[in-house]
Amino acid sequence: MDKRSKFTKEEKIAIVKRYLEGTIGPTSLAREFGCSRRQLCRWSRGYEAHGEAYFRDSSRHKAYTEEFKIEAVEYFLKTYSVDKAAAKYGISDSVLQKWIKAYKDGTLKDRIPMPEVYSMKGRRTTFEERKEIVHYCLMHDKNYKEAAKIYSLPYSRVFNMVKKYEQEGEEGIMDAKTRNALHPLTEIEKLQRENERLKKELELEKLKRELVQKKISLEKERLQEFKKKLHTKQ
Repeated sequence: MDKRSKFTKEEKIAIVKRYLEGTIGPTSLAREFGCSRRQLCRWSRGYEAHGEAYFRDSSRHKAYTEEFKIEAVEYFLKTYSVDKAAAKYGISDSVLQKWIKAYKDGTLKDRIPMPEVYSMKGRRTTFEERKEIVHYCLMHDKNYKEAAKIYSLPYSRVFNMVKKYEQEGEEGIMDAKTRNALHPLTEIEKLQRENERLKKELELEKLKRELVQKKISLEKERLQEFKKKLHTKQ
């Protein structure tokens, strides 16, 4: 039988129970149901450790504490078996392997899911509030998700706020009004800005005139084409 990529919870339990009865070997049973021997062994270890709860539906945003992750990794370091550790802690091989890598890199941390912070609507914030948000993030190891939830802001807004602060300091999170109040323009700067504004207005007027001329030319061409067609019919 061809190997299947998906099995229901009930199917997995039924296959494991057949295996644990001991009447058929793992290779033959795996071939019969179209799964791999490795899958079958992992399911059986998970079932023995957690019962039917091992096959509960997993969530994409499932939370794991740092302590849980470390415990799973340290169990792997004792057994040197990804399959056994993954089965014991009810996780997939790929998830455990990511934790092992993060453990070695020193980046293994809590993963507390907050999917709502990614779809949250934005709102206006004051300069003082932005400073408070940035300082909170920096004081809490750049926990953008937690800050986004506390201050009711989208994750991306908080992330960009902190990045701008790191690059430009407090001026990076100022709005134009606050920045102008802090650094009032000199007379020369005011004249330069006024010149830029007038320059843009002139360019816009020039573009409008060119578009009008182009429209007139097109209308003339269409009129000439119409006259030619009319003359040909006559």
